[in-house]
Amino acid sequence: MYAGVAYPGGGRVEVSGATTANWVAKSANLLVDGLGSPARVGLLLPLHWQAVALLLAGVATGAVVVVAGDVDSLAGCDAAFVVGEHAEAAVAAGIDEVLALSCHPLGAPLPSVPTSAADYAREAPSYADHWSGGAPGRVSIEVGGGPLGPLPDLGLSGSDRVLVAVDPADPSGLAGLLSGLRAGASLVLLPAPGEVDLPAVAAAERVTAALGLPAGGRDLAGVRFLG
Repeated sequence: MYAGVAYPGGGRVEVSGATTANWVAKSANLLVDGLGSPARVGLLLPLHWQAVALLLAGVATGAVVVVAGDVDSLAGCDAAFVVGEHAEAAVAAGIDEVLALSCHPLGAPLPSVPTSAADYAREAPSYADHWSGGAPGRVSIEVGGGPLGPLPDLGLSGSDRVLVAVDPADPSGLAGLLSGLRAGASLVLLPAPGEVDLPAVAAAERVTAALGLPAGGRDLAGVRFLG
């Protein structure tokens, strides 16, 4: 998988398939060796390459991955990965293991985290670069208060480069993102499409398809819109 992540202000980070696999492995090993294989892993994160890696890591360990839109939706999770501003509320909600992320383009650590929480950027790098746990016996993802349904066939292939501007906590948006991953397409994650020059980004990234763009952002020549 490739993820070209475009941020407001012109920032961008490119994540290769090998780098993605490395972060998935480190995160899966953190879940198993560091957190004792939690049965339910919550994610309260924006569209970000680390959010994708953590989702895949949770699936790899066989956990139920709960993609949440707010702290209340993390109820029942044994561990949760949240953006820094939600860490204190997640701790107060009684989640046993809370790891906070800065969601900086390069995944930099946070300046500080609340007591009883940990900084994912400081914890994950010490874990092994390879995942030896094998394929999971099941894939269980919950979003929007229930199980994620079957992934749609969007007609994508490994030659596609898909601009993704979805909310991960939206069931249809998450299903579309995962469909792109399943097809082996390259993903261009764009968390704030209204704050960048969309035609310039699409041209620079050689985008062939787009998922989740608002109606006003659809004037892109040669791009197939998926929803």
